[in-house]
Amino acid sequence: MDKIVAHWVERAKYDMETAKAMLDTARYLYVAYMCQQAVEKLLKAIMAYQGKENMPVHNLIRLSELAEIRDNLNSEQFRFLAELTPYCIEARYGDYKESLSEIINKEKAKEVYQKTQEIFKWLYQQIN
Repeated sequence: MDKIVAHWVERAKYDMETAKAMLDTARYLYVAYMCQQAVEKLLKAIMAYQGKENMPVHNLIRLSELAEIRDNLNSEQFRFLAELTPYCIEARYGDYKESLSEIINKEKAKEVYQKTQEIFKWLYQQIN
């Protein structure tokens, strides 16, 4: 595996491990944030694999288009990427944390983590 691709994959895996740690410690907002980050980095790994330069884009749908896999996503995967995208911005800025903490409970965090694991495996297969 190319060094740049391996770097993105390693960081994505680390973010998934962090999401699990956040789930285990009941920090549910950060489960969603780390899941978003993991998927973003894996999409950027796919772009690097294709020899494309990465851009400071955080929208997962847009990244799937740049990685030329958008048309390969099924409708459930597409909806999930759309759902996951806002957690990047909203988890980082304090104004949203209180309202998001009310939305992200234990059950929702578990669901986000599980769906992220599924799409993570699918995205990883696009490289291998």
